[in-house]
Amino acid sequence: MPMITVEYVQGHLTAEQKERLAEEMTHVILQIEGGADTPEGRSIASVRFRAIAADDWYIGGRTDDTFVSASGKFLVELNVPEGSMDQSRKSECHGAITAAVLKVKGIANGEGAARSVWVQIFEWPEGHLATSGRTSALFGIARLAGIPMDHPLLAFPRSYFEAKHRMLDAHAFPASTAGRSLVSLEDGK
Repeated sequence: MPMITVEYVQGHLTAEQKERLAEEMTHVILQIEGGADTPEGRSIASVRFRAIAADDWYIGGRTDDTFVSASGKFLVELNVPEGSMDQSRKSECHGAITAAVLKVKGIANGEGAARSVWVQIFEWPEGHLATSGRTSALFGIARLAGIPMDHPLLAFPRSYFEAKHRMLDAHAFPASTAGRSLVSLEDGK
């Protein structure tokens, strides 16, 4: 259930560019999240745009383009379930999102071209997100998107939650502590 928010300077993206960027980012995040570019996967992937007034965005203490790279000013926030990505996948995501911005803006990825494109990845803790009035879980979301429980990309999340459970158990946290995997790690149920 990846969600992306793209902040940009008002007037610096056309409606057509936003449409292309939304498609590029949807494809990127679905591929990185498990290759589930399916109708089910798309139904839970969101991209939204937030325009910021030019006089409200400073870089280097200025609102003009003195310190802005060719790409323009962008802050892209990607929200994903806790434990869904190891560091290499996060880095892959950083690069792919930046490349999508440059592609849509028609800018070659040369030295410093994307210096003003920032990508932040936020992980929401297991049990902190809901849809349809029900608490969502990483492995439940994967199942909904059509990702088999034995898919190689779920190896890291499984290992992550197993380690987290061991740590919580070792310190006598209650079984109902938020942040534990809400879906059985043994069988993905």
